[in-house]
Parts: sequence; structure tokens; C-alpha cells
Amino acid sequence: MTPELSLCIVNHRTPGLLADCLRSIADTRAGWPIEILIVNNTPDDAEQVRALAARYGPAQVIQNLTPLGYAANQNQLFRRATGRYWLALNSDTRVQPGALQALSAFMDLHPRAALAGPRLVRADGRLQPSARDFPTPLTHFLEASGLWQLLRGRRSIGAVYALCSPHTEVRRVDWLTGACLIVRPAAVAEAGGFDEALFPEMYGEDLEWAWRLRAAGWEVWFDPHAVVTHLESQSPLEARSLAMYRGFYRFCAAHYPPGRQAAIRAATAAALWPRRWLARDRQAQAAYAALIQLPMPSAADLRRPA
Repeated sequence: MTPELSLCIVNHRTPGLLADCLRSIADTRAGWPIEILIVNNTPDDAEQVRALAARYGPAQVIQNLTPLGYAANQNQLFRRATGRYWLALNSDTRVQPGALQALSAFMDLHPRAALAGPRLVRADGRLQPSARDFPTPLTHFLEASGLWQLLRGRRSIGAVYALCSPHTEVRRVDWLTGACLIVRPAAVAEAGGFDEALFPEMYGEDLEWAWRLRAAGWEVWFDPHAVVTHLESQSPLEARSLAMYRGFYRFCAAHYPPGRQAAIRAATAAALWPRRWLARDRQAQAAYAALIQLPMPSAADLRRPA
């Protein structure tokens, strides 16, 4: 029997989170035909991951000999997936009842949807905004400065700036935060998977993938009727922020003309300078300074490691 859904999960030194994620899948699948595929990115947790796969699966486990980036890991899972749809799922997620079934039904109703994403909530139930617009100097100034938080939840603003929408309505979007994405295999066959050469780290690959899929004529949708809890990254803020900005700039350098790249970088610096001067400790000041000084990569840099 063809699985309804192939769940593609990357474990990178998070066996405890992976256990909770797999338990949530087992608790909500309700006899639904699915397959679970896991990449264990480092040798550290190999025995534990195999035990979890046996307990909550059966699940296929790919053991990497050397660690790979998120894009490369998801692509190797996609190559093994056999389901009608695929689900790129972070290990720090908890699937809520009915979410998998709702996402699959949504894709059935929207045949031009390449990707769809659920309503993401934090551990305490608060919304984690995930519907996004392709970046402009204004949107990135608002996000880098934190001022977008003052505009959250306003329906009139959300109509033109998806991040600030209440996230209560089905809508087409430019792209989605990649913690949980249901994927149509036919769209991947046409436009390709994640760009693992452009994104050797994590962050930015979901934005760039949606850009290519939309350029190929496919659609990206947000569906609030499916709900998934996302605990977010457990890595230090400084390292995470640098990786996020590097990925964002790599997207801009790959797809935007030089003038727009320069405008976005200038807007980013303008947004971060006040945060640097208002920071209360040297570590935070240094982190903001590193972000301000981060260069936009040249075309020659794009296919080299970040």
C-alpha cells in the first residue's frame, strides 16, 4: 500500500526532542498509512535513534558518516520517500491531533499547491508567525529592528504583510517557515528540492525553495486548521542569528539584482544599530556588530561553503 504521507525528520543531537516528536506522530496517526524516515546527522545518538525508530515506527534510519546541512539531509530523505505527499518536519515539533490528516486533505483540495504549512504554536500555545512575504528593504527593516511585533495580529496590515496577520485564515503566501511543510512530489520533480549547494548550513533554504517553486508556477499556502507545536532552535542566539542572516543574504545574492541587495543590507544595518547601542552587555553588542558587518556574498561566493 502506498503511504499517504512520508514524514521526513532530521535528528541533529536532539534525541530527546525526536522521541517526543515521534510519540506525537504515533499518538495522532490513528491507523493512517504513513512512513517515517529519519536522518541521524552525527554518530553520537545512533543507538538511541535506532531504538526510537523501532519503538515508534517502524521507521527507516539513515546514518550519516559526516554531518550534512539541513537541505542536503532533507533531499536524501525525499529521494527515499514513497508517500503520496511528503512532510519535511523538524525534530523539535509536536504534531497535534488531526494535523497530518488536515494537511493531506488540504493538498487534495489545492492541486497547484507545491507546499502548505500549518499554524505553528509555541510550547505555551502562543502563535509562532510563519506566513511570510519575500523580503524587501521595508520588511527586513521591520523584522531586524523588532518593530514588526508592534503590528502583529492586525488584519488590515496582515493583508499586505503576511507575518503580521492573525494567522487564522487560509491564504496563499510567498513562503513559510520550514518547521513543518507538506510537499507535493510532482512539484519537486519539476522545480527541484532544497538547494543544498547554496545552503550548506541551516536557514534560508525554505525561502529560496518557495521562490523557485512559485517561479515554476506552483503555489504556497498557509492552513490554520492544522496545528503543530514548534519548540524552535536550542542553539545559542548569536550563532543562530548569524546563520539566519547568512542564509537570508545568500538568497538575496542569488535572486535579487545588486541594487536591491544593497538596499536590504542598508536597511538591516539601520535596524540593528540602535539595538547594538541599547544592548546591556558586551556579548550582545558583539553579536549585533557581527550582524551589521556581515557582507552580502558575491556571485562567486554563492557556490562555496558559507
